[in-house]
Amino acid sequence: MTEKSILDIMVLRGIEKSEGCPLCFLHLEHEQRYMDYLLTNEMTMNPRFRERVSAAKGFCNHHMHLLYKIAQEGCTEDGSGYALYMQTVIQRIIEQLEALPLDHLRNVENATESNIFTRRRRRRQALSELHNDTIRVIQGQQLCPACRTLWSSDETFIDTLVMMLDDKEFREGFKSSRGLCLPHLASAIKTISRIKLKNSADVAQVLIESETRYMQLVARYLSDYVRKRNWQFRHEAPGPEVNANRMSLDVLAGVEGLYCRSYRAFSPLESDDRKGGV
Repeated sequence: MTEKSILDIMVLRGIEKSEGCPLCFLHLEHEQRYMDYLLTNEMTMNPRFRERVSAAKGFCNHHMHLLYKIAQEGCTEDGSGYALYMQTVIQRIIEQLEALPLDHLRNVENATESNIFTRRRRRRQALSELHNDTIRVIQGQQLCPACRTLWSSDETFIDTLVMMLDDKEFREGFKSSRGLCLPHLASAIKTISRIKLKNSADVAQVLIESETRYMQLVARYLSDYVRKRNWQFRHEAPGPEVNANRMSLDVLAGVEGLYCRSYRAFSPLESDDRKGGV
């Protein structure tokens, strides 16, 4: 079985099994597997990957908490993997914090400059430089290693779905789906512009129409949800609108952690980030 066939099957499974965006379904599934993998000895004892984690100053907020939760629940070999990552990161931060030029700030404050405005200006400049140096220490020089890998796989799934939609029969079947979340929709539309397709306009049309149709459904559920909270309609039996808030969250934002860095919103990967990593 070819890699393309495997990807096609995975996307089809996402469409069949998901209650919303199939790409979000696949993202969560891959994220769970990858988080478990990161806490195995194979990865935690890999010096090359540990260096990447150290250079990134750990993981993003979302993946740091997710890894901690998995480690604490004992789903992997033990919690030492998480400790090894953090030990490497914290040691590097300590070394860089100790190297910050605090003496320069102290010299500025102790300067005998007679002009009070000059003293204040130099002090503000020294504090600004210290702040910038501190930010560089904290932020690291690379992206979150988990985000890079997940963005890469996410883009692969988006590419696969778009190429599958180039087939008329598949487009007809996709019309009955719930569409995508808005972040994945924007990414899919962007993908159409860089992938050679026979029917670009038809692919874009089915994506937009499926999205619009599903969002109209969510809008009706939200309307019913709000209406039934009114005392006048309190005796009406609950219906599918009970899930309206969750449905609106999923379609507007996607799954938790998707494109979690704001400057990457609606743009999975560019340039070297496509390389992903271990």
